[in-house]
Amino acid sequence: MNFELSYGDIFILFFLTLGPLKAILPFARVTRGTDLDFQRTVAWRSTAIATAIALVVALLAPLVLGNWHVSSPAVSITAGIILFAQALRIVMQPPAPGSAAPQASPSPPSPAIAVFPVAIPAILTAPGIAAIAVIISLNKHDLANEVMVIVLLLVVMVLNLLTLWNNETILKHGLAGILPVVGWVLAVLQAALAVQIILHALRVLEVMRWPA
Repeated sequence: MNFELSYGDIFILFFLTLGPLKAILPFARVTRGTDLDFQRTVAWRSTAIATAIALVVALLAPLVLGNWHVSSPAVSITAGIILFAQALRIVMQPPAPGSAAPQASPSPPSPAIAVFPVAIPAILTAPGIAAIAVIISLNKHDLANEVMVIVLLLVVMVLNLLTLWNNETILKHGLAGILPVVGWVLAVLQAALAVQIILHALRVLEVMRWPA
């Protein structure tokens, strides 16, 4: 009945739901035509805000869910549905050639875009919050494991910062068209993981059984 995600699984899940694959194009669209200093200011502010919120969720989720008497299977099923819905949306809309080109912003953007739409929902997504909740729910609750989960979360956020910080360089080298394709392929694996999480919850609830 035990089902724990390895650290590699956790990193990939964080990378898919909180990583730069989905943040770079929205960031490019809202900062189009601005100077490099403005873009980098928005990059570190938005990453810092998203990181702070994600850490609060990771630290407070067990307390809140416990006070609400939300069981581990309930968390798993909810997270599995959210992760599957995101993956299905990506899989059913394959990236089209040339669709990666960002559109020019109609007016000079405000620094407030660091909060919305960059930090939320470009970096910190609903599936990302669901991933944090299900990892906390499924994995063992010892200090070493929790520290490692936080470290992996911070690593992904650093990747976000580096990607957004070098946004123009990435776009100039044509990588913006490749990233959605990589995300589309990995979304299939995310869908499979989401189904496995739901099946595990149903097995814990003894709704369904199969040989271990």
